[in-house]
Amino acid sequence: MTLPALFLTAQGRLRSGWRAALFLILFTTFAEVAQAIVAIPALIAPPRDAGTVVAASEIPLTWLSIVIAGLAAHFVMLSFVDRTGWSYVGLARGEASPGRVAAGLALGAAAIAIPCALLLGVGWLGMVRAPGDGGAIGRELATVLAVLVPAALAEELMMRGYLLSALADGMGRGAGLLVTSIVFALLHVGNPGMAPGALVVVGLAGIFLGAVRFATSSLYAAWAAHLAWNVVLGVVLHALVSGTGMAVEGWRTLDTGPDWATGGSWGPEGGVPAAAGLLVATWYLIGRHPGAFAGRPFTTAGAATAASGHEDGTGT
Repeated sequence: MTLPALFLTAQGRLRSGWRAALFLILFTTFAEVAQAIVAIPALIAPPRDAGTVVAASEIPLTWLSIVIAGLAAHFVMLSFVDRTGWSYVGLARGEASPGRVAAGLALGAAAIAIPCALLLGVGWLGMVRAPGDGGAIGRELATVLAVLVPAALAEELMMRGYLLSALADGMGRGAGLLVTSIVFALLHVGNPGMAPGALVVVGLAGIFLGAVRFATSSLYAAWAAHLAWNVVLGVVLHALVSGTGMAVEGWRTLDTGPDWATGGSWGPEGGVPAAAGLLVATWYLIGRHPGAFAGRPFTTAGAATAASGHEDGTGT
């Protein structure tokens, strides 16, 4: 293989692996810059009550800065490297249709709500009154949503937007989905309460969310599914979300069952019922949209590769 062929396909396009790497470099660089800008006010005028301000303001702003960084990285790659439209990453205007977003919301909610309902039914999860008079519940719920909404979008932009599209072009959709799901799981290793079983379930969640992206051709739908899953846990149940408590007054979900079922210190999304919910939802998507999981290209830019099944059309 010649040196140019190491970087470029026969059609003169940067190979998918290099494009994926460049995207991650841009995303990381932009995110570091954005978070540094967000931190400037705290450096200039440190808050009196640092804990309160960080919980209510800095964390949502941090996630929002990552969202902006992700969109900027997508813009650079689509405009200057691929020279293609936002449909390549599932972010075209038509892909935000109410039907696709509603489908994502419904699937994401059902995948975790049904397993949690079963756990509540057998008594392995319980609902208990939380300390406080509930007077601040509205404000606290708004704070939780201010974290969950941009956090879900930031993770989808990082994993199942450009990165998934580029890897699928070079490796095939199944392999691209597997790689991004493994990376997605590994990104959560440092979260509180992580255990091997929870790590597997996070990986399954990555596969499910990628399946939503493939089935609907919409990253908005994957974002909706991700958000709905977290809202059921953090807002409806007031349970742990990825090992982190959401600190909302009113009630709490109490773990009274075995860790293999309830997820233990990771929360209900780390148990076998949650894994089953993800597997069933993914199986449903594959069964309804089998063609969405075959082939490589996401746009006509890769149409020449479809017949051969190889990125450069040469079999290498």
